[in-house]
Amino acid sequence: MLIIFFTLITSVFVIQFNTTRNFLREHQTTEIDNAVSAVGMALAPYLETGDDIAMESVINATFDGSFYNKVSLELFQENKKIERAYPAKITGVPEWFRSRIEITSITRTSTLTSGWMQLGELTVTSNPAHAYQKLWHATMQLVFGFSITFLFGGVLLVFILSRVLHPLKAIQKSAKAMSKNQFGKPLQVPHTRELSDVVKAFNHMSAQLKMHFEQQAQEADRLRIRAFQDPVSGLANRSYLITQLQSWLNGSSKGGVVLLRVDLIKDSYEKSGYEAGDKLVEKLANRIKSLTSDNFTIARLTQAEFILLAPNTSTSELVSLGRSMLHMSEELHSDPLDVSPVQAAVGVVVRNESDTISTILAQADNALTQARQQPKEPLTVFDNAQQAATMGKLQWKALVDEAIANNLFRFKFQKAINDNGETLHKEVFAYIQKGEERYTAGQFVGAVEQLNAGPQLDMHIIEQLFKKLEDDPELGPIAVNITQSSISDTGFIRWLCNKMKANQDLSERILFELPEISFIKHSNDTDLLCEMIHQNSFAFGIDNFGHNFSSVSYLSKVLPAYVKLDFAYTTQVDNEVKADLLTSITRTASNLSITAIASRVETTRQINKLAEMQVKGFQGFVVDEMKREEAV
Repeated sequence: MLIIFFTLITSVFVIQFNTTRNFLREHQTTEIDNAVSAVGMALAPYLETGDDIAMESVINATFDGSFYNKVSLELFQENKKIERAYPAKITGVPEWFRSRIEITSITRTSTLTSGWMQLGELTVTSNPAHAYQKLWHATMQLVFGFSITFLFGGVLLVFILSRVLHPLKAIQKSAKAMSKNQFGKPLQVPHTRELSDVVKAFNHMSAQLKMHFEQQAQEADRLRIRAFQDPVSGLANRSYLITQLQSWLNGSSKGGVVLLRVDLIKDSYEKSGYEAGDKLVEKLANRIKSLTSDNFTIARLTQAEFILLAPNTSTSELVSLGRSMLHMSEELHSDPLDVSPVQAAVGVVVRNESDTISTILAQADNALTQARQQPKEPLTVFDNAQQAATMGKLQWKALVDEAIANNLFRFKFQKAINDNGETLHKEVFAYIQKGEERYTAGQFVGAVEQLNAGPQLDMHIIEQLFKKLEDDPELGPIAVNITQSSISDTGFIRWLCNKMKANQDLSERILFELPEISFIKHSNDTDLLCEMIHQNSFAFGIDNFGHNFSSVSYLSKVLPAYVKLDFAYTTQVDNEVKADLLTSITRTASNLSITAIASRVETTRQINKLAEMQVKGFQGFVVDEMKREEAV
């Protein structure tokens, strides 16, 4: 429309310009014809008498340099010629204008007579200077006027079109958001008839897609509850606990379990029915959930028994957790005078290297039995000599500070591959090498988190990794874990934001891995960090996805690049119920363009089975073995 408007304005300008030029040419012709006629009549009496002085006076008075270029009077009787020449000076008109626009001089010749006798011949040549000046002045007025008109018309046209096409821009913006699986409020139906139907159809499609994703998330939640979650308390069930215990016992991690039995809940079930008992269970579970951590697993073992699995935790910390659980159970019983006996007991078991699932649960049950015989504080600890030498939180913190100061951190990488065997990224595992001793992150991160020293640790590790990426262009992409305490630290978030801004060229070579627990406990801080990562064109993933039994619906809000599934979801792929759960979760992630990565993959059969369930990424022992075989 602007092009058409410009063409129209240009056409009018050209027409007006040509009209003005033609008018000036005709005016010049008319003026010289009138001048020749008038001068011929004035000269006639003097020609008859031969008064040369009078004839020169008439010529000088009539013609001047602004309109005429040359005047010539030839006298036939005297054989004499009177000539006047005026320089053709054209001022105020650019040379390029005169060279492109031609206005030629006009010459008129008239024979002067007296009766039948020819007395002389008058020749006058016009000066085009005046016509050029008038035409240039008119051109400037036209250019200025049409420019103002075009600018005003263009602005008005843009304003009108922006108002008319505003619904289309809203559709465009909403379509971009929907392509990223982000669904906002329905668009307002415009008054434009042609666009109203489009907006209505678009709103309907957006609502259908949003409902589809919500239904998928709800389906995954229902299947998760069915497979791994206790429906009353919302904690893990026995099946999920056994999976976590097996993984813990297979590794080198220390720590222990805390078993809580609440007789008040059992009595409530027996005396008041299931509804009253369920209310107490739900109330206690909500309190116990405050103890959860990214590494902890809290489960409801039986009707009135609750167990907390705490890897990499010292004996004193296990006792502290046990006392907290005991105190929470006491709050269920209304006793203003504090005279009734405690209707709960806690057994704490510190892991031994030779423990199995059956032995550690048996020890916990025995510890619980002994605790019930101690009315003052019904809490018993089963410990062993190996744990007595375990370092405390402050010692671990001092070791980490020393490692940061003396650059004792080392890194190893574990690949995550897709179903085609291509590398997705390499996850970074940091450890401290002090002399001959090696300390893995699993040993000291728990203590660092409890002392809120995660930001210093994360900043040091990230700084080292950025340097490695700059020094080695072939390295990457790599994924680095962020501790939970760092996500809640505004100073760390500000530091990381500045770091990303200063290293935009590394945005494709490093990813940040956030623990799932941070999206539950510190959702506002985590959402802020995710938004800053997106704004700086970096990407992030979610670790231990599904460990804390949160709804998967938050994925559409934060949009990570990948989710690393908790290994409990990928170890029992032959179980139909758990296979359905895994398929539902991976389908939801896939529809949001999020890669689902299975961790701790140990066999190629497991890879093939997981691939059938739309798992697109694999990480674990078997992946390392496959890469070593390829290298050989």
